[in-house]
Amino acid sequence: MGGLLYAVHAYAWTSRWTEESLPLLSRARELGFDAVEIPLMDIGSIHPQSIRKEAERLGLQIVTSTVLSEEADVSSPDAAVRRKGLEYLKRCVDVSAEMGALSFSGVIYSALGKRIATIPGREYLERAAEALKKVAQWAQDARLLVGIEPVNRYETFLINTCDQALELLRMIDEPNMRVHLDSYHMNIEENDFYTPTKKAIPYLCHYHLSESHRGIPGTGTVDWEGIFRALAEGDYRGIVGMESFAEVSDSMRAGTCVWRKMAPSSDVLLKEGLAFLKALEKRHFAPFGGKK
Repeated sequence: MGGLLYAVHAYAWTSRWTEESLPLLSRARELGFDAVEIPLMDIGSIHPQSIRKEAERLGLQIVTSTVLSEEADVSSPDAAVRRKGLEYLKRCVDVSAEMGALSFSGVIYSALGKRIATIPGREYLERAAEALKKVAQWAQDARLLVGIEPVNRYETFLINTCDQALELLRMIDEPNMRVHLDSYHMNIEENDFYTPTKKAIPYLCHYHLSESHRGIPGTGTVDWEGIFRALAEGDYRGIVGMESFAEVSDSMRAGTCVWRKMAPSSDVLLKEGLAFLKALEKRHFAPFGGKK
């Protein structure tokens, strides 16, 4: 493998992936990206074979992601809800494998935005681990990595930090389970950026390189030097992704909480952000031999 592989989340342009979204793969390649992250929240609109064929034509990698609803929460005390969540996650694995994805990740351990009355007991982790162990096993035949993404306290009550994700990973104990970090959420929940990044590298499948306000990387408060120093020292050679938003539709605002224009356009945001990140990679990885 060469250096870092840069992905762009399809949410940069659309809040719902359909067959009409397929030209976005070519757009991503033209902007200099190596991969595209396909959201699976509206999984019925996805045509995996079309995505796979076009991605292979363009030489693009694919990764996928999703979040769970309260009706499909695998940490729920309700067994019927957990079964529905497990069925949905298995379907996500199948669709991801069919499109040739490298990994499937996201908020796959509890419902996005769910509130509970107190600090969650270990039983929530145990229920999530039981379901995700089955998901990981389901994904092994397809050689698909499954990633746990810690997100901030306003989006989940269960996994907010890298340490919590690693604890859940140990409970699941499957070789294809991984961690998916996101610097936007880390800016809220972690004490620093270097330490959790370095700690996660042996288990990392994806890293959202998102600015503190989800705008252009390099214009907010994220410690990019700490992140890239850790990635270089740990010799990480996998997927990193931009999950930034400029042109946000009404249907996306509830999930992203972006209420102002973060850049003149998505393409401007992506071009400037990608150039900034690649410059960091070049500078930090050079002492370790650069791209291998």
